[in-house]
Amino acid sequence: MSELENKAMELNLEEMEEAAGGKYKPLPTKRGYFQYQIQPGDTLYKIAKAYGTTVDRLLSYNPQITNRNLIRAGAYMYIKA
Repeated sequence: MSELENKAMELNLEEMEEAAGGKYKPLPTKRGYFQYQIQPGDTLYKIAKAYGTTVDRLLSYNPQITNRNLIRAGAYMYIKA
């Protein structure tokens, strides 16, 4: 593993957001939903299972997720309350 990869693994979520230039801002409030900030190691499947829903439902709540195989730690997504 390269030095850069090692350093990237050491960053916490706050540092990752800062490194991304504050790219990940909370989403607008949406009635009936709450916002979840994606954590390192999360997958849509893990999130869906934790909140008793399905990946397809999560995707239907979150049209900003265009690739079901790629979500970014620090980004926000909606989960139905």
